[in-house]
Amino acid sequence: MSTFMKENPPKISVITVTYNRLSDLHKTFHNVLSQSYFNVEYIIIDGSSKDGTLDFLHKNSDKISFWVSEPDNGIYDAMNKGASLASGDWIIYMNSGDTFFSENTLSEVVSYLNDQADIVYGGVEAIIEDKYQRRVLRQEPLALSELWRNMPTCHQSIFVRRELQVQFPFDTSFIWCADHDFIVKLYLKRFRFQVIPVVISKFDATGGHRDILIHTKERWRISKNLAGYIKRNTYFVREYCGFLFWKHIATRVRDVMPNEWILTLRKYRGTY
Repeated sequence: MSTFMKENPPKISVITVTYNRLSDLHKTFHNVLSQSYFNVEYIIIDGSSKDGTLDFLHKNSDKISFWVSEPDNGIYDAMNKGASLASGDWIIYMNSGDTFFSENTLSEVVSYLNDQADIVYGGVEAIIEDKYQRRVLRQEPLALSELWRNMPTCHQSIFVRRELQVQFPFDTSFIWCADHDFIVKLYLKRFRFQVIPVVISKFDATGGHRDILIHTKERWRISKNLAGYIKRNTYFVREYCGFLFWKHIATRVRDVMPNEWILTLRKYRGTY
C-alpha cells in the first residue's frame, strides 16, 4: 500500500438492505463488524420489518453508523436510499444474508481502491444446498465483453465510487436487474473497471426464486446497446427455452434418477 493510502485510508460504506430477515441480518451484521479493516461506515436500510428487526437495530445502534426502518418501493429503492446516506469514498452492498468472504476481505481489497479505478470487482463463492448435497461453487468474474448477457460478478463483489452510485442511481423500473443495468451504464460511459484477484463475498444461493421470463426480458432490454439484434434475440430465446425444458422435463427425469447419477452428472458438468 502506498504512503498516501496509509495516511489517507479510503472510507468504505457497507450498505445492508433487509426486510423481515432477522436471522440473516444477524449473520451479515456480525460478519461486517468482524472486518479487520477499520475505516468502515455501516448503514442498514430496513423496509419496516415486523420480525423483531427494529428492536435489533435499536439494541445495536451504537455499532451502526446509520440505520432507517421505513417502507420502501423494493430492494433497489432501498439500495438507492442507502447510497444517498453514505459518506464513504466507496460503496459496497452486502444485503441481509450475504457476507464478506473472510474477516480480512476489506483489508485485502483496500489497496486496489485507488485513483486508477472507478469500479473494483472480484470473485464470489455461492453455496447451494439441496437434498443431494451441499455445493460450494467458486465463481471468477466474467469478462466485460460478456456484459451484454450477464453481470461480471454479483453486486456483493463490486465496489463503486460513491459519487457514481449517487449520480447514477438504480433504475427502479427493473425488478431483478437494476444492478446489471447500472454496471452497463458505467461501462458505456467509459468509467474505469478493475478486476482483482480476490474472492470478495459469499452468499447462499439455495432456494433463490426469480420469475425467469421477467429476468430474461430485463437482461434482453439491457443488452440492446451492447449486442446486435440477431445475436441477442437468438441467445435469450435459447436461454428461455432451455429453462422451460429444465423446468418441465429435465426436473421430472431427475426425480426418478438415482442420487449417484445426479452427483456424477454434476461433477461432469463442473457444478459439483
